[in-house]
Amino acid sequence: MPGAAAWGHNMTSRLQKKLDSIQRLFLLYITGAYRTTATAALQVVTGLQPLHLQIQQETTYGRVARARSSSNFFTVIFSPTDYESKSSGIHIHPHNFLLHNQNSFAENHIDSGVKAIYTDGSKTDDGTGSAYCILENYGIQGKLDRSNSVFQAEILASRMAIEAASSLHRPIKIWTDSLSSLMAILNPKFHHSMVREIQTLLHIHLRWLKALVGYLNNECADQLAKEAITKGIPFLLPKPLSYLKSEIKTVALSIWQDNWDNGETGCSTHDIVPRVSNKLVGRNREEIMFVTGHGHFPSYLHRFNLRTHENCSCGEKGDPIHYATKCRFTLSWHFQTPTVSLKLQWLKNILTNNLSRTRLRLLMRFICDENTLIVEDSNWALIHPD
Repeated sequence: MPGAAAWGHNMTSRLQKKLDSIQRLFLLYITGAYRTTATAALQVVTGLQPLHLQIQQETTYGRVARARSSSNFFTVIFSPTDYESKSSGIHIHPHNFLLHNQNSFAENHIDSGVKAIYTDGSKTDDGTGSAYCILENYGIQGKLDRSNSVFQAEILASRMAIEAASSLHRPIKIWTDSLSSLMAILNPKFHHSMVREIQTLLHIHLRWLKALVGYLNNECADQLAKEAITKGIPFLLPKPLSYLKSEIKTVALSIWQDNWDNGETGCSTHDIVPRVSNKLVGRNREEIMFVTGHGHFPSYLHRFNLRTHENCSCGEKGDPIHYATKCRFTLSWHFQTPTVSLKLQWLKNILTNNLSRTRLRLLMRFICDENTLIVEDSNWALIHPD
């Protein structure tokens, strides 16, 4: 939503309701669900986060990353000093920006008689590491925080190698298998502060080396970078802005989950889909009717006084589980009856299996069309989505 970051910080409950009402119209069109389906349930089954949370994420990111001011997202405070700052403009005049002469993407060729330094960066679940090594097996390792990115590790390794090469008085080439870092160094408008430091310092040939092609010294740098995660010299670098985005998303997801757990609407859907997710879910109309319970079921029609009772024509309560597992009129589409403790896993298995989803769709279409199961009522047109 354009401009939302300018006004989204002071989000009132009235504005939240307004945004929900706007989003609700689109959710109904997307899902084809009944108009009585709760907005909170539609958001969860489609994986589309409430608009007010999306706006507050953009607002928080804008304040921290662009305005460089602290911002609180509910109870979490984000400080700009913890994250990278973006530089703007060109810090080297184009006439003096001659780094293309010192960088090469040509096919791998290592010159004999020229001293070589190899750099690499690595990231695992345990952390991030940088390293460079010289032909004489001399290496330096830098240990970074697990929040730091591989790109930061590669750039740090290049900077360390350039600083080391400056003290050696002989022709030197620095080899890296990071194409992204080389492209960044060749971009005079690149915003990364360490890249700009390298652009200022670089007076040594920097070359690209294709990874995983058997160069022993490149493999040595790779091994040193992995070891640096636990053994390297600690380097304190600000967290990348991509990590700031992921942290804000995590907070928003936690707030959404809390609202879903404690909300007053969509309780039947919560029993089936208890966890919220930002992943887009490809749910069709029949599946959403089954999950939310808002469909052509006697239990649903009775709830809105559109039938005098909630029983199926076979005599039992006519809810989605009944038709999927017990009703004698729907034997052709029955699933195995789940236990109470495995009900969630049972539904998950159905919704993640293409054959089961097809059977569920056929079941729902049969329920909607078969008059022996559902007796048409004069008030039906009031809630029919078509």
